[in-house]
Amino acid sequence: MNKFANTLVFATLCSSMLLTGCDFFKGKKDSAEAEQAVPAVNEWDCSNEAKLKEIKAVLQQDYLKKLDKALRDSSYYQADKNLTDTITQNIHFEVKSVTTVTEQPDTSKQLECRSELIVKMPKGLQQRAENGYEAESCDDCDRYDTLNDLLESEAYGLNLQKDQLKGSFNYQLIKTDKEGIQLQLPKENTVLDGLVYITEKAVQLAAYEAENRDIAERQDAYGQQHAEQQELAQKSMDIRQKELNDDQSKVVERLNQTWDNFTSEQKAQLQQDQSDWFEKRDVDCKVIAQTSIYNIPEKDRETYQQHHDYWDEQMKEQNQDMQYTKCFNQKTSERIVYLNNVFN
Repeated sequence: MNKFANTLVFATLCSSMLLTGCDFFKGKKDSAEAEQAVPAVNEWDCSNEAKLKEIKAVLQQDYLKKLDKALRDSSYYQADKNLTDTITQNIHFEVKSVTTVTEQPDTSKQLECRSELIVKMPKGLQQRAENGYEAESCDDCDRYDTLNDLLESEAYGLNLQKDQLKGSFNYQLIKTDKEGIQLQLPKENTVLDGLVYITEKAVQLAAYEAENRDIAERQDAYGQQHAEQQELAQKSMDIRQKELNDDQSKVVERLNQTWDNFTSEQKAQLQQDQSDWFEKRDVDCKVIAQTSIYNIPEKDRETYQQHHDYWDEQMKEQNQDMQYTKCFNQKTSERIVYLNNVFN
C-alpha cells in the first residue's frame, strides 16, 4: 500500500472515532439530565406511599389478631367461619387526608402525622352487623339503642354509613441512626376496635338468632306451664272461698240465734258491748287480711296458699277477701261462745 493510501485510511479512522466519541459523550449527558428530571422519593414525608402501604399491611394484621381474640373471648356464640373468611378477605383500608402536624419536619427526628382512616367493608356487612347488635340478647345491659349510636359515641367517635367506617388516625415517622426511618402506629386504634366489633356482631348473628328462638320456645313452654298452674291455683282458691262463704252464712245464723235467745233486758245490757265488738271485729279482720303471704309461716298457710307464686293481682285481692272472711268466722265463733257464757 502506498503512502497516500495509508494517509487516507488513517484520516478515515480518526474521523470515525471522532464522530463516535461525540455520540458517546452526548448519550451520557442526556442520561444524566433524564435522571435529574425524575424527582427523588422523599421518605421523610407523612404521605410517603411506601409508608402508607406499610400502614395498611400492619392494620390488616392487627385487625385479624384482634378479631381472633374477640371471637375467642365470646366463644359462647359460635361464629360463622365461612362468613368470617369472606369478610376478612374483602376488608380494605385507606389512609386519606394526611396532614403533617410537626412544624419543622426537615430538622425534626419525629414526624407527627394526622389522617382519616377509611375502612371499605363488603356490601351488606353494615346491615348484618346492625341486625346482630339488635338480635344479641342483653336484657341486663345498659347499652345504646343502635349500633350507630354506639360507634358515634365518645367511646369510639366513628362514622358508619354505606358499608364504610371512618375515624381519625394518627401515626409517627421516626428517624433512627441504624434502621433509618421507622413507622410507629398508635397502641390504641378505635377504628380497628369498631371494625372488630362490627365483624363480631355480623358473624355471630346466626348464633344470636338461634339463642332467641331457644329463649322464645322456653318462654312459650314456661308460659303454658305457668298458665296451667295458675288455673290450678285459681280452682283451689275458689273451692276454699266457697267453704269460707258457707261457714260465714252458718256462723252469722248461729250468732243471730244466740242473740235471739236473750231477753229484752239482757239485750239492752249487751247492746253497747255488742256494737263495740262488731266494730272491733271488722277493723281487726281488715288489718289481718292485709298480712302478706310471705309473713305467714309456712306451717300456718292453707293449702290454696301454697300456690301463691302463681297468683296475679286479682287473685291476691281475692286472698285478702278470703282472709277477712276466715277472720270474721273465727271471731264470730268466739263471740258466740262468749255470749252463751254471759248469763250462765
